[in-house]
Amino acid sequence: MPHLGRGLTWLGLYAAALLAFLYLPILVMTVFSFHDSTMNSLPWQGFTLRWYVQAIQNPDLLLAFRNSIGLGLMTALAAVVLGTAMALAFRLPFRGKTIMLTVILLPVMTPPIVHGVAFIMFWQASGLRLSLLGSTFIGHVTFVIPFVFLTIFPRIHRFDRSLEEAAMDLGATHMMTFWRITFPLIRPGILAGGVLAFALSFDEFLRTLFLIGPDVTLPLFLWSMVTNDMSPQPNAVAAMITVVSLVCLVLWSRFASR
Repeated sequence: MPHLGRGLTWLGLYAAALLAFLYLPILVMTVFSFHDSTMNSLPWQGFTLRWYVQAIQNPDLLLAFRNSIGLGLMTALAAVVLGTAMALAFRLPFRGKTIMLTVILLPVMTPPIVHGVAFIMFWQASGLRLSLLGSTFIGHVTFVIPFVFLTIFPRIHRFDRSLEEAAMDLGATHMMTFWRITFPLIRPGILAGGVLAFALSFDEFLRTLFLIGPDVTLPLFLWSMVTNDMSPQPNAVAAMITVVSLVCLVLWSRFASR
């Protein structure tokens, strides 16, 4: 028992150190976003909201925010439709099912820089122009589809197909059965997958950097601010991005637990 007690103590210390390593920088960044100083450094000179006000009034930042929101919503919609269709298709036996599953999950294991380089080479070889709603949108969709698929597939895999069979025995068509039986039961998984897809697209930086072209998203705008602005304003922008991500996390956990 003494050995077990010491082991639990060390485990607790390790967990505390890990949490501090992960979240202390975010906490420090958030605190410094209220720093009433033109420099992002000590000594502390008081609290202020002016960096948030300046960020909200910045037209370039608002444009980048609208681009990220629009791109994230479009990516989530496309990924949910495709991911749900794939998950439904995997309920049926077909040749090469294991290979197809590997192909679907391959983007999860591909490093972002490799994914971005491969896409930009393909786009340039095709003679197409890089754009927000073209190359970036397709790059984001291919990146988030595996996550949506992995969110929806377990719900469909545990689905009691006798409910569908009973509905069709009572005269329902395949489409009626889907909308009245299947979709309501898998809807929490679809919503969770959509929220996760939006969050991943909204926060994505490296793939976007390769595929964006002349446009800009909020993570790219924040990167330009960090490299050129030494004031606490980048901290305020990063804190707002963190809030959006936390809201998505809360929604995802709520839908995923239903």
